[in-house]
Amino acid sequence: MNGFSVSLVMTNNREAVSESNWRQPEIPLVTDPGHEFAGNYNKASFAFNHRLSSNPLFQLPNLVKFSRRLPADGGLAYWSNGAAKVDDRWDKSGGPRYSLQDSLANIADNNSLVMLKRIELDPEYASYVRQLMDSVVGLTGPALGRDIIIGRATLLIASPQRLTSYHIDSDTNFLFQLQGNKKFSVFDQTDRTLLTDQELERYYAGDLNGAQFNESRQKDARVYDLSAGAAVHVPCMAPHWAQNADSVSVALSINFDLHSVVRLARIYKLNHRLRNFGLNPTPPGMSWWRDQLKLAAAASLVAMRRMLHGRLGTPSASMN
Repeated sequence: MNGFSVSLVMTNNREAVSESNWRQPEIPLVTDPGHEFAGNYNKASFAFNHRLSSNPLFQLPNLVKFSRRLPADGGLAYWSNGAAKVDDRWDKSGGPRYSLQDSLANIADNNSLVMLKRIELDPEYASYVRQLMDSVVGLTGPALGRDIIIGRATLLIASPQRLTSYHIDSDTNFLFQLQGNKKFSVFDQTDRTLLTDQELERYYAGDLNGAQFNESRQKDARVYDLSAGAAVHVPCMAPHWAQNADSVSVALSINFDLHSVVRLARIYKLNHRLRNFGLNPTPPGMSWWRDQLKLAAAASLVAMRRMLHGRLGTPSASMN
């Protein structure tokens, strides 16, 4: 069986994604009996199954070892200590601050959430993550394969009963539950009575908390009961939040940045600026020619910024 593959190629310490032929492994890591991937990718959330949970790389002692290999100032880890609520901001601190290693080693008791990012760059995990990405892209097909800019993998480890606050992400996400149980709520990213254009504008302008939880709309969520071996697809910008059960939760998130979403982001970011000037900009997708004008304007702004940066960064004669 042939399909698309994600090849992670080192280029100036960054990962680039390219397409190549892919052969279905004899025992697939990901199964799609309902053919959800091709039909619902980035349109609606859906559940599927996987065979990752038995891999010892994802056991807590190895995760602690991996955290020690992360550069101290590389921005590859996020952790939050203390209780959280569904409508909390990501920068809220609800308890005493522990180190990354202490947060992980004692996560069964310290009410924490830990995110370990870019694990596909680590030699211990790289080949396994690449195989998993290959499986996901192979099942989804050209709709994903041709749109990918970069693929990333993030581990999410959370204490018993820990809540992950409501938020949106600009990448498309495939979340694999490896250990523990949790309820995972996902909302419709196309419902503008739930997720407004103004919220999206704030998000793409830099406010990671741009999407606001509305308790009265919880009834509209699709709630997945995730346990080891279960997984869920979260489309780009689909609001979601999670509530852990009574044990430590470990999950692996496979994310893809997409060319199509980058274009959308540029329009929302420009619309945010226009709204600040008192205008009421047309949302993306409503007018093709307006979208094209905004993309051209955004490209001009970027070029002008680079030009000014280049001039300001060049020493003048008086400085020699």
